[in-house]
Amino acid sequence: MKIGELQVGHNYVSIRPYEISPPENTSGKISTEKTKSIGKNFSDILGEKVNENAGLKFSAHAMRRLDDRQINLTAMDLSRLTKGVKLAEEKGAKSSLILVDKNAYIVSVKNRTVVTALTEEATLGNVFTNIDSVAIV
Repeated sequence: MKIGELQVGHNYVSIRPYEISPPENTSGKISTEKTKSIGKNFSDILGEKVNENAGLKFSAHAMRRLDDRQINLTAMDLSRLTKGVKLAEEKGAKSSLILVDKNAYIVSVKNRTVVTALTEEATLGNVFTNIDSVAIV
């Protein structure tokens, strides 16, 4: 096909203004009414589920051990502990020993629950059984 044979004028569709219906809102004002939603919106539900899975729980036993052994968890320590649990979870672990500095935590990865907490002194001479992974963070 040669360029001269192209009929450019026939490659468009003509729109007749009288065939287009006017918008329903002819007042010229934009409606600012919010639509009513039923229940919670998607982002709220998603946020709850993410937070539900992100946090760690501490068993009553672990809370006693933290208190008895005077282990003070800082926000940074808790963040590292959570990171260790996440790493263990990614590898398919079920029960893990997480080492954060000189403290050790036995964690049920599946339940995201810290079962017990130990200081360096309490870990010496102990054998840890029923764990399938160790994470050092």
